Amino acid sequence: MENMDDAGVYRITDDIALVQTVDFFFPVVDDPRMNGMIAAANSLSDVWAMGAKAHTAMNVLAYPPGLIHAEAIGEMLAGGSEKLVEAEVALVGGHTMEQEDVLYGLSVTGTVHPNKIMTNTNARLNDLVILTKPLGTGVYANGMIKEGITNVQYKEVTASMSRLNMYATDILMKFRVSAMTDVTGFGLLGHALPIMRSSNLMIQISQNSVPLLSHIDTLLLKYSTKGVCKVSEYVEGFLDVEDGVQPKKLSLFQEAETSGGILAFIHPDDAEQALKMLRENGDEKSAVIGSVQKLETYNKFLKVTK
Repeated sequence: MENMDDAGVYRITDDIALVQTVDFFFPVVDDPRMNGMIAAANSLSDVWAMGAKAHTAMNVLAYPPGLIHAEAIGEMLAGGSEKLVEAEVALVGGHTMEQEDVLYGLSVTGTVHPNKIMTNTNARLNDLVILTKPLGTGVYANGMIKEGITNVQYKEVTASMSRLNMYATDILMKFRVSAMTDVTGFGLLGHALPIMRSSNLMIQISQNSVPLLSHIDTLLLKYSTKGVCKVSEYVEGFLDVEDGVQPKKLSLFQEAETSGGILAFIHPDDAEQALKMLRENGDEKSAVIGSVQKLETYNKFLKVTK
C-alpha cells in the first residue's frame, strides 16, 4: 500500500503469483457500448501494469433500472465483453445492484512469476521514461459534456481510452524495464511520485516532450482539466517547476486521466528500440518524456522543465 502499486499480488507457489484488481467509475461518454469498452480497458490495465497476464474478469455494475433501458445496459456490458475477448480474458461472473447512479467496471485476476513483478520501487538512476498514450482525456470529457468537441476529436479520445495497454506492456516487458505503472486517476505526476519516492530518485520531465491529444491547446481555452485540485494537492510538496513552464501544460500533467497509457522506466540503451516497436504496433504517440536523476533538493522527487 505504501508504494501505491497498481494491483495486489499474492504468491501461490515459487513460480506463480496471483494479481488482483478492481476498478469502476461513472460513464465518461454517452455511447453505452463505447463506455463499456473504456471501462474494461481501464480495469484490465492495472494487471498489465504489474507485468502480469490477465486471465479472468467479473463485472461490477450498478444502475437505476427505472431510468435506464435494459438495452443500454446490455450494450455497455457487450462493450466490456468485446474488450475481454480482444484481451483473451474469460468473463466468469459479476454482481449487479440497483442505485441512482450508473457505475460499471471489472474485477480482474491475472498471474505473474514472482520474480517478474513490476512494482513501484525499483527505478534506476539514468533510466529514460516512456509514456505510451497522450494526456488530455479530462479536457475532452469536459468538452463532451458541453457538446463542444468535433466527431474527429471524439473518435481520437475514445480510441485512446479504449485501447488496451496489453499491447504496450507486451512490448515493454521484452526490454530492461525497472518500474511501470498506468496513468489514471492521479495523473502523470501523481503516478510518477510513488515510484520516485520509493526509489529515492527524481524524475525530470520536459513539458514539450509529453504527448497530448490533438487540438488540446484550443480546447484548453474553453474547457477545464479534470481532477487537478486533487492531484496538485497530492504532489505539490514534492514538485519543482522550472521557470518558463506553461501553467496550462502543468495542469495537464496533474489531470486525472481515464484509461491512460503506461509509464515505463527503461534502460537508456533500450529506449529507442522500444519506442520504435511501440509506435509500429499501434501506440503511435508513445514518447520519451524525461529521465531519472539524483535528487537535487530534499523531497523534490518531481521536476518539470521547459
